[in-house]
Amino acid sequence: MKPNLEKFARLLTAALAVYGAVALAFQAFAARPALADALLAGTATRTAVVTRTPVPPTPRPAADLANGLFVNLATDDLDTAAMAIGFATKIVTGTDKPATIFLNVDGVRLVDINIPQATHSNGKTVHQMLQMFMDEGGVVLVCPTCMVNVGGMVKTDILPGVIVGTPEYTWTAMFAEGVTVLSY
Repeated sequence: MKPNLEKFARLLTAALAVYGAVALAFQAFAARPALADALLAGTATRTAVVTRTPVPPTPRPAADLANGLFVNLATDDLDTAAMAIGFATKIVTGTDKPATIFLNVDGVRLVDINIPQATHSNGKTVHQMLQMFMDEGGVVLVCPTCMVNVGGMVKTDILPGVIVGTPEYTWTAMFAEGVTVLSY
């Protein structure tokens, strides 16, 4: 009985992640018809899509985070992390929506500067992918409890630019109006 329940939970999580991604894409298209037309025509380019200005890291007012993306990344699996970071980066670079990646449980190890980094098949390490995401205006938060208890890390062990989460940072990004939450 327990394996069936676990399988159902995994399927439900995957279905919710796909639903959230599709809903976010539709929001982006509805808000930016020219972007949708360009993407469908295959003529969109990065320079044609990016219209936002860099934003400071959280905490930002909830209004600035409304209708954004909150990615909960709880694993240090390279392929899963690359997918989550890549998706969040595409949202930041391809729309005017804010995105936050929250690393917790085993995901905190992804920002440990003392762990050697494997290179993903895309040619980048997780640190490089996260840096690109942050350079584009995305915010990376790390769970302080998980950082210490799971990762055995202190603040000086984390990748520069990553913010140690607090309720003010994390909850504002997660619970702002219209935020889509994806969990990996």
